[in-house]
Amino acid sequence: MQTREIQLKLLYTGGHDNPERGVFRNHVIEPRHTSELVVAVRSDADPSATWTTASGERPQIHLAGSARALEELGRYLIALARIETADPEPYGSLEDVRNADGGTVRLLPRRL
Repeated sequence: MQTREIQLKLLYTGGHDNPERGVFRNHVIEPRHTSELVVAVRSDADPSATWTTASGERPQIHLAGSARALEELGRYLIALARIETADPEPYGSLEDVRNADGGTVRLLPRRL
């Protein structure tokens, strides 16, 4: 097994959370290059099935992208995992991820 140590700069908005009012101002900054990510839903049972027709016992979710898009997404997910916020389930919204079958999808990563 090979390992490599890296340094990451995690990006957040600033602000003060006010959980009594349901206000959470600390968020992870959306990653760049999300338009270079592609999501496809397929099926073990029928590899030719598309997003809307995939069925079977084990649907597959494929996530692909350029090296820079995947790196930005990875940094974003680490930041989401480590954010200090009063929000019990911090989340994000990635708006322009491409759907392999046409159009775009909205990814909503959430820390539980």
